[in-house]
Amino acid sequence: MKNKTIAILFVFFAITSIGHAQNLKLGEGESFINVNGVDHWVKVKGVSNNTIPLIIIHGGPGGHNYSFERTIGPLLEKHVTIIYYEQRGCGRSKASKDTTAYTLSILIDDLEELRKALKIEKMNLLGFSFGAELAARYTAVYPNHVEKLILSCPAEISTSVILVQIQGLYQLADSNLRLKIDNILKENIPILDKWLKIWVHTSTAFFDEFSFYNPEAAKLNRSLWMKSNLPHEGSHHLQRVIFENAKGDLLETIEGLNTETLIISGIHDKNGGLQYGLYINKILPRSELKIYMKSAHFPDIDETERYAKDVITFITKN
Repeated sequence: MKNKTIAILFVFFAITSIGHAQNLKLGEGESFINVNGVDHWVKVKGVSNNTIPLIIIHGGPGGHNYSFERTIGPLLEKHVTIIYYEQRGCGRSKASKDTTAYTLSILIDDLEELRKALKIEKMNLLGFSFGAELAARYTAVYPNHVEKLILSCPAEISTSVILVQIQGLYQLADSNLRLKIDNILKENIPILDKWLKIWVHTSTAFFDEFSFYNPEAAKLNRSLWMKSNLPHEGSHHLQRVIFENAKGDLLETIEGLNTETLIISGIHDKNGGLQYGLYINKILPRSELKIYMKSAHFPDIDETERYAKDVITFITKN
């Protein structure tokens, strides 16, 4: 009996060691990993923390992780293993030769193949904006691969979010822009084209006011975007294909998902709207919602210190 107990304990510790040591296989630094025929930019930091990796999933569609790497990222890297990656056709990743290959199902499959390539058994996901939708949809398909889920200012690519944004644009607009918005809304064209056309009439200063609560945070983000020399919206084909293939069923898809989830929402968010965070909190049984009173769509930059503390606490707690 004693020998049997020792054998069981040996097997237990061996399995535990294998699971805990999986992150040691990750190499610190930047690389390109070919996933489904497309080279994806990947950067690994904080390997010495030896935690379940936290995968950062940027927004957009068509965004990148450049600002995140240089603002909130260094604070997180002190405590957890971080893996930044950029979606196909975004940031430093290469574009697909097939201009129609940018659907949500393809992006979900890219993330799964990336997990396999990195030999990660379990991972934590942090998705912001559109990235939150991608992270949530991935978790719904592969719940056994996700330990914890963080949804930062979640937004769904759908007609409803387009209408939320148009409403937010209208609230901030001066009389001249409001007249342009009114005229565009009267045009007999699809809502997606109306939305894109309205954004053409806005300035970078207007976008910054729309997206941030703190003007200094907006300036910092803008300077980092300029320094990155990376397109923030990806390619025209990328955005249009993703929007035209949007399902608009995110809430139905993830309802009842049992993954432990942290939802972070800025109360001044006019991009995706606070209502998504509130509703997701209602339909996920193991979720908690934190509302940031001095943030808009980028609480990671508007309230960096609090954001870092909340994420680290959530990821590291048992």
